[in-house]
Amino acid sequence: MEPPMRRSRREVLRQGAGLALFAALQSIRQPTALAQGTAGAAARRLAFGASELVVLSDGHMVVPADMLAPSVPQAELRAFLTASGVRTDRVDFHINVALVRAGDEYVLIDAGAGLNWEATAGRLPESMEQAGVKPEQIGTVIVTHAHPDHLWGLIDEFDDSLRFPKARVVMSDREFTFWMDEAANLKGPIEGIAAGARRVLKAIEGRLTRIKPGAEITPGIVALDTTGHTPGHISLLVGSGAEKVLVTADAIQNAHVAFAHPDWQPRADMDGATAAKSRRRLLDMAAQEKLTVLSYHIPFPGLGRVESRGGQYLWVPAHG
Repeated sequence: MEPPMRRSRREVLRQGAGLALFAALQSIRQPTALAQGTAGAAARRLAFGASELVVLSDGHMVVPADMLAPSVPQAELRAFLTASGVRTDRVDFHINVALVRAGDEYVLIDAGAGLNWEATAGRLPESMEQAGVKPEQIGTVIVTHAHPDHLWGLIDEFDDSLRFPKARVVMSDREFTFWMDEAANLKGPIEGIAAGARRVLKAIEGRLTRIKPGAEITPGIVALDTTGHTPGHISLLVGSGAEKVLVTADAIQNAHVAFAHPDWQPRADMDGATAAKSRRRLLDMAAQEKLTVLSYHIPFPGLGRVESRGGQYLWVPAHG
């Protein structure tokens, strides 16, 4: 018999807060593989400057392919996906969590889904163990936005205790305000998502630092305004000089539609037009500055670079 708390949270998802949210709403330094477990746990290292980026897998989730661009004629979308070698019925969204290490400082960017979002997710603890990192070593957790697969991993599912007991949590002021106040008025499938966000944010509020886009959160990590996917979504620019990594979070959600058709609006974007503008700005920055890019939902490890192709873009994955 399932523990009562886990069962009740899964019931929330069954009521439409899970998949229905989405229905309503690679010349860079080569990464070094560490390990990959059979259950989806994995870790990969990338050295840049005096720091190190470790990509940690939290597993993946499966979504219907039509969510990639619901306003586009489905025949057109299916033709594009077929030409791109992508399934036309469903898509795997990998969950790539970034860990930045500078000396003895460990900064986690997003916290994964926890154990009760999707059966295929929740692998972050195992991935951290493979990478040799303990939860109590994390000094800062930056939350790019408050969707479950980025936020719910902050607390234990059974007793709401903090998974990263020594960490401060950082998120944009706008994102916090939206989910704590405005989202309570939303109706339909998103109600469960909003309730889950409030529950987690209340649990970590005593450790929370609220910032504005443009802020340097820790030395060498700057928040970028990529509003649209959610009202206070941020991406991160990590490093300095020529050694920079752009962590996009959900401003870029896949390695095909988002690049070839950045103006096509995924159903998961809460403000599709604004998200498309944010996506183009990010893609332009990545291409012009020849940045290493880490994208949250691109197949693990989600590392690569962006090339500009006359109004469209190309994702070039890193190999190694």
